[in-house]
Amino acid sequence: MTITALFPGMLGGDSPAHRYLTVGLRDSLRPSPLYLTIACICMYDWCMANSMKLQSLPCYCATLRQAARAATAMYEGILGDSGLRATQYTALQVLKLVPNITTTELAEAIGIDQTTATRTLALIKKSGLALNVPGSDRRERRWALTAAGEATFRSLRPKWEAAQAALEKRLGRVEAAALKKAAYVAASKLAAD
Repeated sequence: MTITALFPGMLGGDSPAHRYLTVGLRDSLRPSPLYLTIACICMYDWCMANSMKLQSLPCYCATLRQAARAATAMYEGILGDSGLRATQYTALQVLKLVPNITTTELAEAIGIDQTTATRTLALIKKSGLALNVPGSDRRERRWALTAAGEATFRSLRPKWEAAQAALEKRLGRVEAAALKKAAYVAASKLAAD
């Protein structure tokens, strides 16, 4: 399958991208990583040159990332000047619900890798919103909100609720709930060992 078939109209027969992808590469390179990388660069260049709007992409992963980026931008816009990213607020929520949680448990609950959880918690600790204490194992750290973390959580909760309401308003309440359920089911099944 060629890129032209995947994205009809994007790489018209007379476009430089089409000429390069059909003439400049040997058939033995298609669909190699090099071919796909060049195709993505050409798609990006075409989109930028034609002021293309968000597209429905053939890749599930890319489409989920589009939705995640859009939702994150909306939430962070509403959280505004709090200084916290949406991921950090999510960590505060988990620490509020489950005090004395380990880094590993937090990573599993949110669905992020250990390194990202460690980095997120370090930023929250640096801001004075959480503290950690050694666990049963000297490598284990247990996390809890500080008084400042509790206060920040309480002060940001109305903004988070406004972000939730804004998402429901844009998508519709039923559609937002269905999206949340479908995303959770997908995350659960895809993360299963």
